Amino acid sequence: MSKEDFLIEEFKKYKVFLFRDSFSIHITLKSGKAIFRFITGRLKKNKVTEVGKKRLYEVYQPKDSYAAFIDILRNEKPLYFFFSDVDKSAYITTSDEPVGEGEG
Repeated sequence: MSKEDFLIEEFKKYKVFLFRDSFSIHITLKSGKAIFRFITGRLKKNKVTEVGKKRLYEVYQPKDSYAAFIDILRNEKPLYFFFSDVDKSAYITTSDEPVGEGEG
């Protein structure tokens, strides 16, 4: 996989949307926006759409992983969004952290 085949970008802002039975997290990126949609049943395929000069990443996750995502967003930094143009995989990740650092 070459650098042109994926995006990994630090982010500092997100919004949470809870509406009826719909859970989503919107992440603000310099290159656009990533929307993580948490759903039950069969997951849709992740996709990316060009919107002007920006990109919209739509990522589908199992609904039961929502709490873990919120926990990471609230308690970790820096955070990064990853998206592969090859297989459309996506995730959020921390940077390398020292062993035993602890929260604080």
